[in-house]
Amino acid sequence: MWHAEEIAKAVKGALLRIDKSSFSGISTDSRTIEEGELFIPLTGKNFDGHAFIRAAYDRSHAGSICEKGRQGKLHDGGTVIIVDDAMQALIDLAHYKKQHTKSSVIAITGSNGKTTTKEILVNIIKKGFSVHYNEKNYNNAIGISKSILSMEGEPGFCIFELGTNSKGEIKQLAQLTEPDVSLITNVNPSHLEGLLNLEGVLEEKLSLFYHTKEGGKVIVNADDPNILARYKDREHVLITYGIINKADFTLSIEKDLGWDGSRVKIKSPAGIEIKAKTALLGKHNLYNILAASTIANNIGADAGLISEGIETFDSYAMRFKPIESRKGYMVLDDTYNANPSSMEWAIKTLLDLPCNGRRMVILGDMKELGEKTSLYHRELGRFLREAGISMTLLTGEYMTETFEELKDGTAILFENKERLIDYAVQNLQEGDAVLVKGSRAARMEEIAEALK
Repeated sequence: MWHAEEIAKAVKGALLRIDKSSFSGISTDSRTIEEGELFIPLTGKNFDGHAFIRAAYDRSHAGSICEKGRQGKLHDGGTVIIVDDAMQALIDLAHYKKQHTKSSVIAITGSNGKTTTKEILVNIIKKGFSVHYNEKNYNNAIGISKSILSMEGEPGFCIFELGTNSKGEIKQLAQLTEPDVSLITNVNPSHLEGLLNLEGVLEEKLSLFYHTKEGGKVIVNADDPNILARYKDREHVLITYGIINKADFTLSIEKDLGWDGSRVKIKSPAGIEIKAKTALLGKHNLYNILAASTIANNIGADAGLISEGIETFDSYAMRFKPIESRKGYMVLDDTYNANPSSMEWAIKTLLDLPCNGRRMVILGDMKELGEKTSLYHRELGRFLREAGISMTLLTGEYMTETFEELKDGTAILFENKERLIDYAVQNLQEGDAVLVKGSRAARMEEIAEALK
């Protein structure tokens, strides 16, 4: 239960009117707000939540926050709290609630793998601990704030995935969540429109460590060439994990099971061995498993709980999920997103998987790469040329650059997805394996669905 005076103090606001003194919850959506909830009208490039204050009140019969200068959007009903900025009010209210809980916070960021790592970790610890987490990839200030505000009771652990596409976001989210344990999965070229270059990505991700609670644990991928070389800090407990380089926690493959995954062994610095079978494919997913297991061990999960969590976790839709088509060929649906490093990892995994027929890739544009967009798409073309893929089907504005590097008869550039789908359906045969991948904006899942 929230009280009007408490909210006004937390958001540094002023009470304009009190019709209702307490609220059952907080909402930012006038369409789903429930009886008794306070409405926070967020403003974006193409919308102004203040236009829906009346609609929210008709459903909640409670009240609203309102920005200074927007009082003209108000009506006669409900409690009203005036603030300078509604978005900041949402963040401040979430931070207020966070400060009044004793839950330990785990924060995860990185260029690739953060959502999967978070989901594996949740799957590991949920049977042994009470846990709250931001669902899907709701990893920006709005998503994390709403996740904190939806928290019920006092969970033992709160797990938050932190995302960014511009400078300063990770710092803001770290200050909001105040993590006790933090992890950076890796640092690779991504969101370069806002972060400019790899150095910008590294600085942005490292801000998570620097804003972890003093004495807290920071967990580092020892195989990433950037993080350990730059991270210098004595205020935290440093824990490393890796598959190649020396690290506190290591992972090895005991048996490769092809399309069924692999059997793995994880070793802890205490000499504990954790053995499990995973259905996840690709070396990148082994890093996600190892990262999640490293966190789990360091917050008290035993070997049995970790092993069970790994074995019962399956990949989510559009995240490197293999599906056998009606015609007998395998579709690797990795259409959730793409950047240069994840493209290469996915293609390498396709090459490592058993295949009686041909290996084909269907690729769409990689977005948010800024001024190096052309460079990275051409590098992808050169990588594909050396990889020896049987057939490459491309679509998208920037994939013309990739195609220029592949004028060797193994690549075809399509002006739209419909023509690409027609060609793929006619040419894929039983025993083939096809990877479908591209950035979220490219909507490559439409192709993957058509091929299944």
